[in-house]
Amino acid sequence: MASSPPLAPQSATTPPPTITSTPPPDVLQPVEEAPSPQNSSTAPRILHIGTRASALAIAQVNIFTSILKTLHPSLPTKTVPISVAGDRDKTTDLHTLAQTGKSLWTEELEVLLLKGEIDCIVHSLKDVPTKVVTGCEVKIVGDRGERRDCVVFPTRSTTTVDGSTAYNGDEDGTQSSHAQIDGTPEPSEPSHKKQKTASSSTIPPPHPQKLSELPPHSIVGTSSIRRSAMIRRRYPHLRIQDVRGNIGTRLRKLDDPAHGYDCIILAATGLQRLGFGERISEWLDPGPDREEETEEEEEGKEKGAMLHAVGQGGIGLEIREGDEWMKGLLEGREGQRGVVVNRVSWECQAERSLLRTLEGGCSVPVGVSCSWADSSSSSTSTSSSTAATATGNENNPTLEDTTTDTPPSQKMSPGTLHIRASVTSVDGTQFVSASRKQWVSNDQEADEAGWEVARTLVDRGAGSILEGINLNRGMVERGDGA
Repeated sequence: MASSPPLAPQSATTPPPTITSTPPPDVLQPVEEAPSPQNSSTAPRILHIGTRASALAIAQVNIFTSILKTLHPSLPTKTVPISVAGDRDKTTDLHTLAQTGKSLWTEELEVLLLKGEIDCIVHSLKDVPTKVVTGCEVKIVGDRGERRDCVVFPTRSTTTVDGSTAYNGDEDGTQSSHAQIDGTPEPSEPSHKKQKTASSSTIPPPHPQKLSELPPHSIVGTSSIRRSAMIRRRYPHLRIQDVRGNIGTRLRKLDDPAHGYDCIILAATGLQRLGFGERISEWLDPGPDREEETEEEEEGKEKGAMLHAVGQGGIGLEIREGDEWMKGLLEGREGQRGVVVNRVSWECQAERSLLRTLEGGCSVPVGVSCSWADSSSSSTSTSSSTAATATGNENNPTLEDTTTDTPPSQKMSPGTLHIRASVTSVDGTQFVSASRKQWVSNDQEADEAGWEVARTLVDRGAGSILEGINLNRGMVERGDGA
């Protein structure tokens, strides 16, 4: 096993960003600081919520405010959307952008937060760096949406000269060229793509609805290094091509034959929150939960598992450290449950602790899955619950998690957390996995569960895969947190 040299422990915060230029032109005009509730005799303080400008980001703000207003019905809010670096550059692949060292989805918003121009930021938790900027902290709010990834196939069709229907490809039946995510060589053009549609005289077979049904060299679109690595490991005969843009843009690219995608892979919760749940063709399951096993047994069974991203399905709320007014808004009143759901927060903290210990980010192929021993709440939802969310019901946000029937009281109580994780090389040829069951009743125990799994991953060879990512092996071996 290749090991990495010990490095000094890293804290969970990073120095605040230094930005000397003016904010992007689409940032709303700074709002005047509102008086505190104690000093105001005329109007209540307005909660200014920063967010990305995408439809999904706004939908998640609506979920947060709907939860918050069950506790504070008269609280006025104002959404402050801006376009961040990751949104403005729609051509460079995320792996390359991540190597710039900038927080693609958070940096500009954090500047406004630290200036006091907004009170909080609503994020997709999976996009939030595990080491937040100094002066800020992250809360996980509300219930967690669907954790899993899913496969979406095109709805397009073209009619041949004999009246039959053929799918995929350009107008002449060939594929468009695409940039590889990681520079791997492109396989030769698949024969089923080269045949011209107009010359077809037979009815083509039904379009595949599962990854396993796709013929060799079919094109799978994703901008995620983690997803591409896992697909390469499980389906080495498929081609991976980058696809950027918001959810609507990606669906349009998929359905347009000119782009040549046979399918794309997305986070299911994003589709559901925008009412596109009916587009889900296949769920990428992490596999059933199991008791802890030996390395050989575990890796043999995990080989086909499709673990999701750290924090996927969760909503992160970034606030200023020491902002007691904001923290007070998040607390429950008169027997009501607060905005933070303990078990959701603990499992997401465990996942983020694991990734922080490995010093990974969106450019590292780390997958996770969490569940609770006494609950159906896990990354694998029941068929009945996923059928409900696939119809787009999550477009009408509620306080209840649509992926589990766990009683609300149980969501707040301690329990045994089962966390599984894997690290896969970009080309899919190397793979290690680990799992751990641990009693969790507070934030510290959740952090411990995460870095213990990270330590096991390193012991099993993750260091050779993560070499060059500045793996903090010293922290893992000492077990002094992450």
